[in-house]
Amino acid sequence: MTRKFKIYTSRNKKQRGQKRKLKSLCYHIDNFIAFQNTEDNFEHLHVPSSTFIEHSKTSSNIKTLFCKKWLETTLKIISLKPKELLFCKIVAVISVPNYWDSQIIIFYDKSYYDVFWDRNDDYQQWIPLDKKQSFAIERNIKTLLPEQGYKETINNDDFTRKNLLWFYGDIPTSSTIK
Repeated sequence: MTRKFKIYTSRNKKQRGQKRKLKSLCYHIDNFIAFQNTEDNFEHLHVPSSTFIEHSKTSSNIKTLFCKKWLETTLKIISLKPKELLFCKIVAVISVPNYWDSQIIIFYDKSYYDVFWDRNDDYQQWIPLDKKQSFAIERNIKTLLPEQGYKETINNDDFTRKNLLWFYGDIPTSSTIK
């Protein structure tokens, strides 16, 4: 009698322990320490975990819970903004479907903040999405933070990558974006 075994690769392998991994991820997000490098132009806080959050087998409920936590943390950091800073803007970025690339960015320099939003060259393009589109509404996430989406295209010699970037927080109005 011969047995046939299915060979699993990392692409089709089940994601086990999703709730445990999310709990650990949320714990680390809760322990972010902001405003450490105020002498720099910016500082950014990255997703503190492995790439499990963007895996195709990770449930959409887990991804939504991650996004809620990301936005709650951004709101918390905004509320803790030191008053003595001359310039400070805090922006959360949720990258879809590459959730692991999400960041919370704290800008300390106005000129860098203004230049940051100009992403239209041969390497990288950001095309603003229609204001009627909303990642938060699609995911049933309630937030008080302003939202702006962009379709990002990165062109490299070897590849082209497309994804959506959703910005929340101290984002410029569409009239101030170049």
